[in-house]
Amino acid sequence: MSRWNISNIFFIGEGGRLRDLPLKLGEVNIFTGASGTGKSTLIKAIDYCLGSSKCELAAHVKRHSLAVGVKWVLEDAQMITARIVPPVGQATSTKMYVSNGRHLPIPSHVEQLQGLTTLEAAKGFIERAFGIAGEPDASDDKTARKWRPTVRHATAYMFVPKDVIYNETALLHGLDQADEAPAIVETMPYFLRVVSEDSVLKERRLRELRKQLEREERQQRSRQAAGSDYKKHALRLLHDASRSGLCDTPSQESSEKELESVLKRVLRSASRTGSNPNESELGKLYDTRRGLLSTLEQTKRQSRATSSALHDMVGFEGTVRRQYEKLRIAEHLKPAADTCPVCDSPAERGVAISEAIRHSMAVIRSESVAVENVRPRLIEHQDSLVKEIDRLNRHVNEIDERIKTWIRQSEEAKQLNTLAQYHANLQGKVSQFLEMNPTTPQHGSDLGVLRDQIQSLEGQIDTEAKEKLLRFAERKVSEYLSEAFGQLPTGTPCIGADLQFSSRPPDVAIIEQGSRAVLRLHDAGSDENYLAIHVALSFALQKYLGEVNSPVPAFLAFDQISRPYYPQRGEDESTIEDNEEVSAMRRHLDFLFDETAAQKGLQVLLIEHAFFGDDPRYVKATRMRWNKKSEDALIPRNWPRRPDII
Repeated sequence: MSRWNISNIFFIGEGGRLRDLPLKLGEVNIFTGASGTGKSTLIKAIDYCLGSSKCELAAHVKRHSLAVGVKWVLEDAQMITARIVPPVGQATSTKMYVSNGRHLPIPSHVEQLQGLTTLEAAKGFIERAFGIAGEPDASDDKTARKWRPTVRHATAYMFVPKDVIYNETALLHGLDQADEAPAIVETMPYFLRVVSEDSVLKERRLRELRKQLEREERQQRSRQAAGSDYKKHALRLLHDASRSGLCDTPSQESSEKELESVLKRVLRSASRTGSNPNESELGKLYDTRRGLLSTLEQTKRQSRATSSALHDMVGFEGTVRRQYEKLRIAEHLKPAADTCPVCDSPAERGVAISEAIRHSMAVIRSESVAVENVRPRLIEHQDSLVKEIDRLNRHVNEIDERIKTWIRQSEEAKQLNTLAQYHANLQGKVSQFLEMNPTTPQHGSDLGVLRDQIQSLEGQIDTEAKEKLLRFAERKVSEYLSEAFGQLPTGTPCIGADLQFSSRPPDVAIIEQGSRAVLRLHDAGSDENYLAIHVALSFALQKYLGEVNSPVPAFLAFDQISRPYYPQRGEDESTIEDNEEVSAMRRHLDFLFDETAAQKGLQVLLIEHAFFGDDPRYVKATRMRWNKKSEDALIPRNWPRRPDII
């Protein structure tokens, strides 16, 4: 399937004035001229008609034109995208015109523009025409709205303006802008046809669910380790209430919601006879505490003994292994009844020694096996002791809390004249506590639901296949990139170098010839090298995008590739004798024409100061040649100034 080209770029002025700039499809199209004639405005005009948020057209264009438009062509299909040009001082226009069909005429008046719509709707229309991301997402899913490939991301593969073509850090248009770069990087696998929009949305959702699960598990562990303040204070109040007869003794295993329900019942309870704290209850608590501490100390001694045994076992195992290695010489002794196992001479003593060594080896092997059998049981026993110590510590803490509660209740009871007064005081505390905690405590998300959602998404995403496709795309682009780079003029350290492209983040590694040193983009060192890298990468990406039928138009726009050689000329370069700079520029031109012809359907727009009148291809590809002497320019000098308000 072919991809979109541009057939016309047009500007509408006052009184039906029309500046129509036709381009040839699938060919190199050149616009040359001196500075100030409006050449660079062409890329900005195309970008503006693809829904850019700002109008960056030159002030002269804004003062002398009312609208700008681009006519796109794909076989028999045509589409016109146009926008009102805002007056100087106004950032942009929020309205666009988009129409499609066959044999669309170029309008000469603003009133003839068709398909007036909003900026967002127009971009959606263009994206559907280009085949970007299918139908726009209409759901309320914030994740879906946050990530969606748009026509704005596609411009990174189409435009190579002058602020990018010699850039030492940014490879593509938009990567040097903080608000655009993240989306360009994230959508690159989509335009490389590695993933679909649906799979990327699922991956993003999976990452968010995993982060949420990790956060919830961490919070849950924190609550379990430190205990809930709500639960701690609620249990303290309920222990007081149970001793005074307002409720039963609460369970330590009760949930916060259950404790809240009991507290509300305490508030509704009428005072009834209860017993004040007595010394026997406190004594039982202290006895229980002493018993727990004794058991805890005994368990700790067992744990220390087990750890010591494991440590000694490691040392013993090493000793056994060393002894075994020393005695392995017996494996080389010949078994015999009445001869020396070394020299075959009659020697009963040597045979006895040999047999003794073999016996010792058997004993050592059996001891080694015994160590291996005992070790797992010791480790398991040590783990059980650690868990028991933890359980006993928690139990001691609970007893300590009950003792504190008893002492506090006893002191408070002494200050109250009657049990009814104590009940009223306690119910006041409960009421205050519930007022300060009016809602049931939050328990976090249902971890089971989160895990089910994660498992479901993991089953739908083939991460391994995606990574392999991405690596394949990077290898193919690197192959095309190195091949193109070798045809362009370069300087040290890029002469004869191979280039390796990576997409995350977008980067190019320079493999230096000979030394095989890996250099980064900023190591290239000269405008000539940066120019060659950007030109080669633009064509390499377009070649791969064409092969995978990517929804990026088959269109490349370069702004002044001659700048490293003669930045401000505009005269006929055929009048200048050939030198190193002219020869280098001619190599770039040969590459542009040859590569454009090789990539069927690719259209190139070249904006240049230089004009090569002795190159028939260059002359034939030149659509406009503007210069100051003729006063000809993108917007003719005789166009009247427009009103400031339209």
